[in-house]
Amino acid sequence: MTHAIELNLTNEWRGTMSPADVLNMLVASAYLKYKNNDIFKTLMLQDKMAFLNSLEHEMMQEDTIPELNGFLSRTKELIEKLPDGKYRETLKLINDYSPKMLINSGFEAMRNQEHINSESLNKLIVSLANIQTGDRVLDATAGTAGTLVEAIKHQPSLLVGQEINAELSTFAAINLIVNGAEKSVILSGDTLQNPEYPKYGKFDKVVQAPPFGVKVEADLSNDDRFKFGPLSRSAGDWAFVSNALSALKPDNGKAVIVVSNGALFRGGPDRIIRQSILNFDFIETVISLPNGMFNNTMIPTAILVLNIHKKENAKNRVQFIKVTEDMVTVVNRRERVLSEELISKISAVYENKESIKGFSETVNLKDVRNGDLVVDSYVVQDSYHFDDLEVKADFNKLEKIKTLKLSEVASLSRGFNNTRATESENGKYQVIRISDITEDGINYDELVRVTSDVKNVDDYWVEKGDLLLSIRGTTNKIGMVDKDDDSLLFNANLIRIRANRTTDPEWLKIYLESPMAKVLLERISRGTTIRQISLQDLKNFPIPELTLEEQKLAKQEYQIGLEEVQAELKKLRQKEYNIKRAFYQKLPVSDAFEIIPEKK
Repeated sequence: MTHAIELNLTNEWRGTMSPADVLNMLVASAYLKYKNNDIFKTLMLQDKMAFLNSLEHEMMQEDTIPELNGFLSRTKELIEKLPDGKYRETLKLINDYSPKMLINSGFEAMRNQEHINSESLNKLIVSLANIQTGDRVLDATAGTAGTLVEAIKHQPSLLVGQEINAELSTFAAINLIVNGAEKSVILSGDTLQNPEYPKYGKFDKVVQAPPFGVKVEADLSNDDRFKFGPLSRSAGDWAFVSNALSALKPDNGKAVIVVSNGALFRGGPDRIIRQSILNFDFIETVISLPNGMFNNTMIPTAILVLNIHKKENAKNRVQFIKVTEDMVTVVNRRERVLSEELISKISAVYENKESIKGFSETVNLKDVRNGDLVVDSYVVQDSYHFDDLEVKADFNKLEKIKTLKLSEVASLSRGFNNTRATESENGKYQVIRISDITEDGINYDELVRVTSDVKNVDDYWVEKGDLLLSIRGTTNKIGMVDKDDDSLLFNANLIRIRANRTTDPEWLKIYLESPMAKVLLERISRGTTIRQISLQDLKNFPIPELTLEEQKLAKQEYQIGLEEVQAELKKLRQKEYNIKRAFYQKLPVSDAFEIIPEKK
């Protein structure tokens, strides 16, 4: 229905208003209709200025709408340029819809351009927050206040929001009014640099979905809100998390906040903050969400539930819940929504801390490795598909089997970060990239050349027998250097694995290409849009413990077996060709054609 409103009004206003103007008119109209359901009947009998006069009269009595003058000025400009005939057609259209339908239609149209939560995501966030009657609730990155609107159902005593976008802050305040919020405040400004909400005290619940990719440009090191560690300048996820924790009541507050998946595993300052918050036992639950939960980005996201006062069954533990794409409803290529049943299931499992294979798991704090909060590290699937094979894995059994770390059987190092600036057709060195590794081996004919002024060039040379494993993008491509060439270097998206004297490199390559190793590589792959493997995780990669003689024997049996298979396949292909050729030769037209098999 909201789409129908948007479509009807857009058609009516085509050539007169931009999409942003349409939203402004819908919000203004929703507010007027909320104040007086029959007002458009009266306005039909008056000139256009009556709309503006009525809007200004009602809004000037409000004390919770920020940036009001700007909103009224924009609305005045829109009304003035709207032809009288279209204006009256607009009134007739608007009169058929409720205030909530009008404002929701406007926000729905914004979702492709702005960071706006779906209704289903707001329901899940509020459900996890478990807002009680009389709670004080904050959304420090309120957007259009969709999450706070969802919270109204639970009868909070105060709703407070802050929004950096001045226009959105006005829309948010009107959205709360139209949806019947009894006591609400929306503030305009930058939450991180200029927080306005602290003047309303501490809060029982914080619910928010901050914008992704925010850079922390100001120096906030002396701000008491950010007490868990130095903030990353490149990504603001943990700045918003720290901010949320600081806003909670110190005895019994809870925050539910959406972050990018990268926030769960990034190193540097983010890792320090994650570990610090874990040490204080504030992280109760991490819920991974699939791509497409936000219309304006396809990156995977996660929900963090932070609890100042955990129940006994949650203390010194972290719960992980995995929501996969097959669980959500796919609306279109860029939009996914959560069904009521899925929201209920997630909320119930969050509450009772039930462990469900492939869906949820609760682990002790000491088992959270290196501040790693990636859900896939703890909620593990037991079935994988590679090369038309299904591989079932029992990781508990694997942990009991004695293995070696990859770093114990080989030295590992990362490659040369070549750029276009270092490339030269007449360069001294050649660089092996991921794209140069094929099923048939390394394609030396297409290597790019780079200039001779490579710093620490000795660190990037490869020699015969070295393995090169891709760690970015396709994280299971592996090639072996099969010739000595002093000009060969390797790219930073590859890891050089140089086997020691106790390890046969060919055997190691066969193992790393096996379905078992591919499952293990999949487990340690991290990333939002591009999958990556860290050097540290690769150093800890499990390798079967075999003597060098056992490795060589296994390799020999493997290679002989494959050679026999290839010989049999060659015979079968020849047999297939003979059968087809016999059929073709019986055709009356065969004398006019000569079929010659390609030489391989």
